[in-house]
Amino acid sequence: MTLTVLLLNDHQIIKLVHSLISLTFLVSAVWLFYRSLLGYFRNLGYLNFDKILSYTFIVNLYLQLVFGLLLIAFPSPENELASPDLVNKMVTKRFWPVEHIVLMLFALFIANLGLILSINTRMAKEKHRKVLIYYSIAILMIILSLGSTYLV
Repeated sequence: MTLTVLLLNDHQIIKLVHSLISLTFLVSAVWLFYRSLLGYFRNLGYLNFDKILSYTFIVNLYLQLVFGLLLIAFPSPENELASPDLVNKMVTKRFWPVEHIVLMLFALFIANLGLILSINTRMAKEKHRKVLIYYSIAILMIILSLGSTYLV
């Protein structure tokens, strides 16, 4: 039995952490969306757990921003010596990083706005409604920014 050691460069490590944070974000987003729907339509109270989920959602977005910016700061070494086919493919996707960053920043802004508005609201049903609306808009913006990767 042989043991293979995988050596990762900075870009690959940052990309791996970015992907793991994306996974935790997805879990918290689905859970938050589900609890907000139940809270709004069944008129449930806004529990401390709901508040923790909201903060987890926001913290994951900020972590995504930090690691996304690190991915830009440490470009992939494979892109330095790219083949003509790869260069042509990269040129067709040249605006994707800019579009992705802009949409993600807007999603972060919308989610923060939803958090602030939900904190300042007194009634539990209204808190669930604001979280549902603003966080859903943020999630749709994130899906839109990721979808452009596969359209080109």
